[in-house]
Amino acid sequence: MSEEVSAGPTTPTDSVERVWYRGQCHCGGVKFSAAASRHLTVTLCNCGICFMSGHQELMIPEERFQMHQGQEFLKPYRFGNKIADHTFCSVCGIMPFYRPRSHPTGFFSVNARCLDLTPSEKIDYVEFDGQNWEESIAAGKHVITE
Repeated sequence: MSEEVSAGPTTPTDSVERVWYRGQCHCGGVKFSAAASRHLTVTLCNCGICFMSGHQELMIPEERFQMHQGQEFLKPYRFGNKIADHTFCSVCGIMPFYRPRSHPTGFFSVNARCLDLTPSEKIDYVEFDGQNWEESIAAGKHVITE
């Protein structure tokens, strides 16, 4: 997974250089890429599913996400209000990415633990109180990765 992919296109109003980080589930059946800057902000959420599964979030706009293979291995899991579309590899059980409750369309919550982060220069970790999701969202504490 250590092969770096070249920087993606930027728009005239967008001065952030992005690189494509390669990702996969544990067994390698699901492969994908996510474009983000070399300075990453990873969200550590304490909600039940993120905490128990070890999901570390990079919130990526849909246009900066590419699925390469393994769609057939992804199985959905929905709970609570059933807005978030959690996806797990049916072979190894890893959740490499999902559609989050905070942004059910237009974004993916990519598991930073499933990415080769070699191209990054700096990683900041921020905490999100997912156990008190509504209050945390209302307070603007959810971070979208640049």
